[in-house]
Amino acid sequence: MMSTYVKATVASADVTFDSALTRLKKVVFKHRIRVKEFLVDFDKLRSGFIHPNNFLSALSMAKIDTELSAQELQVIADAYTVPRSPSLIMVDYKTFLDDVETVFTVPHLEKTPLADVRAEPSELLDKTRYEKSSKMIPEDQENVFQAVIQRLRHIISKRGTPVKPFFDDAAQDDHSSKLFGHVTIPQFRQVLSTKLDLLVTEQEARIIVLKFSNEDKPEMVNYFAFSNTIDPFEKNYAAA
Repeated sequence: MMSTYVKATVASADVTFDSALTRLKKVVFKHRIRVKEFLVDFDKLRSGFIHPNNFLSALSMAKIDTELSAQELQVIADAYTVPRSPSLIMVDYKTFLDDVETVFTVPHLEKTPLADVRAEPSELLDKTRYEKSSKMIPEDQENVFQAVIQRLRHIISKRGTPVKPFFDDAAQDDHSSKLFGHVTIPQFRQVLSTKLDLLVTEQEARIIVLKFSNEDKPEMVNYFAFSNTIDPFEKNYAAA
């Protein structure tokens, strides 16, 4: 079931409850984390409620804080926080678990570790992943990224030649991994410098690669999203 607390939809800067919870679900599903095991230790009475600090501690113990920012975790904690009395604020972790563990189709997965589980639920996929990068990077790197993207977009616009076909050629190379819409980091950098003759510094190249690298395969770069970001000629590349 979906939480009754979703209506709160806490937003801070670019972080929303929906985006943060979706990212948490992806982490839980990808690493097969049974979050309940970390939460119940803080609930000796099995009331379904724990202190907000304990909630965040449990997520940290589950290593979820290695992939979600502190801001995202706080937004999630705030969304499930309810007053138990005028002076007692607690997190309704039972409802949180009901929402999060719907990503598993096999009940009691911890008791059947060899059971088959479905591929990543389609609702967890970023439907805009081939149109742009939604990856959050440190603010100083994001500032550099925005500046270099504006510069490259201006250059490509003046040339009047779309960049995507150059990456398409690299993706068809016999040594390519054939991951849809992606090329390897060396291929990406070679196309930038050799095929497109786009001058970027080493720092700028690293940040671009970081911004467009695949979440599960960081050695691969999503050139569909990159092309769609700087290329004014072709939009909305179809996903497989």
